[in-house]
Amino acid sequence: MKLKVVLLLVLSYWIVAPEAQAKRCKGNLVVTSSASEVIEEHGNQVSVYLPLKIQVSDALLGCADEIRIEDVYYYSLVFAGPTEYKYANLLDAQFNNMWSRNGIWRTPLSNHTTQMWIRLKHYSLFPAGAYYGSVKVSIVRRNRVIKEQYLDITYDSQPQVAITLDSASQGKVSGSSGNYQIDLGELRSNMRFYWGIKVLSNSSYDIVLDSEYNGLRHETDSSSLIDYTLGFDNVKISSSERLIRSYNFYPGVRNKWFGFEFILGNTEMMPAGIYRDHLSLTVYPR
Repeated sequence: MKLKVVLLLVLSYWIVAPEAQAKRCKGNLVVTSSASEVIEEHGNQVSVYLPLKIQVSDALLGCADEIRIEDVYYYSLVFAGPTEYKYANLLDAQFNNMWSRNGIWRTPLSNHTTQMWIRLKHYSLFPAGAYYGSVKVSIVRRNRVIKEQYLDITYDSQPQVAITLDSASQGKVSGSSGNYQIDLGELRSNMRFYWGIKVLSNSSYDIVLDSEYNGLRHETDSSSLIDYTLGFDNVKISSSERLIRSYNFYPGVRNKWFGFEFILGNTEMMPAGIYRDHLSLTVYPR
């Protein structure tokens, strides 16, 4: 009689639910945006790069696999400004554009620190004031959120001004970067000279117009002075006077043209020689 032995092997194992895995995936998440690291570029348009730095501890780096970024209030990255809402772009550490899917930007979690940038663009100077945005950063393991942090991001556009010669004056006035020279040639009584500038500003401003010598002064004989009249923005002043004008406008950007008229005084019986004056036009944004 043959005996038949049957061995019954029972294998037992534990299935760990994803929820339990997520609970064991612990660590620290720190999301920051430092105002000292903001980059501004000025050209045909203005671009501002706001830093977005994501830092995770060893524990999170070892168990999570993805970073997700999304706007808190909108489907795209949106910043509220003093005059309008501005749509932003999310860039990687090399300033390459990142693309969202269903309003969420995704990137693998592979380092303790992940650097990103938020770019704001404007066709000209940004209107002065504060721009506010808010993002949510999530650390994900297998499509389950492990950690998340909300961050408010602010960009403060400071009052700025730029002064340039108008195209009609560039052939008559030499110089650049706000330092210009005008050669009047041979001085004659009541001679006139015209030129113009453009003032680009992102805030209201004051203009102060002032003559250093209160007229055209002889280069060697300081007592010899030829006065003149200066016309500016429909106002005429003597070279011995100071002009102060204020220009107020609603937050935004304004590019305004200003014309100058120079009328020389009496030159008869004045000593021969070269006469000079330093005329300063100062714009104070506010």
